[in-house]
Amino acid sequence: MVIGLTGKSCAGKNEVASILEKEGFFVIDEDRLGHAALSANRDRLVSIFGPGILSGKEIDRKKLSRIVFSDKDGLKKLEAVSHPWMVSETKRIAEEKEREGKIVVINAAILTRLALDRISDEIIYVDASFETRARRAMLRNGTNLEDFRKRDQNGEDISSIFETFCGRIIKIINEGDKTTLCRQVKDYCDTILARG
Repeated sequence: MVIGLTGKSCAGKNEVASILEKEGFFVIDEDRLGHAALSANRDRLVSIFGPGILSGKEIDRKKLSRIVFSDKDGLKKLEAVSHPWMVSETKRIAEEKEREGKIVVINAAILTRLALDRISDEIIYVDASFETRARRAMLRNGTNLEDFRKRDQNGEDISSIFETFCGRIIKIINEGDKTTLCRQVKDYCDTILARG
C-alpha cells in the first residue's frame, strides 16, 4: 500500500511523517530526494545555470534557490531536470518496500505536481489555518508575514488534490498540540492495520 502525505507549508506534514515512521510505516521524504536530485544531476544543472551555482564541486542550494525562485522560467528548468529523477527514485523505492511488505508513505508537499498522487492508494492531507501556519513559520524560521504569504500562494496547487484525486482522502487537522495530532495519526494507523 502507498499513502500520499501532503499539506501546505507549516501545516505539520513532517511531524505526521515522523509519527507514521514510529508506527512502522516506511516514509519516502521528497525534500531529501530533491536534494539528492541536485547531486545526481549536477553536470546538467551546471550546464543550464552556470558554474555560479557551485560551492567547490557541489551545488550550493542557496545560490541555486536565489536564481530559480526569482525567475519562473529558471524554476521550470530546474523542475524539468529534478522532478523526473525524483519520481523515478520514488517509484523504485516504493516498489521495493512494498515487496518487503511495508506500507509506504510519500511525504511530498508537491504530491500532485510530481504526479505521485497517481501511485497513491489514499492520501493524508494535513491542514491548519493560514494564521497558525504563518505563526509557525515566524517562530521556526523567522519568516516575515509577507514572505510567508508569497510562499503560500506558490503552493496553491497543493489543495487541488481534493478536486483531482478520486480515492480516499483523510484530513488531519493540526491546530492544537502534539498530543492531539499524535492521537489523530495513531487512530488513522489503527484503521489501516485493522484493514490488514
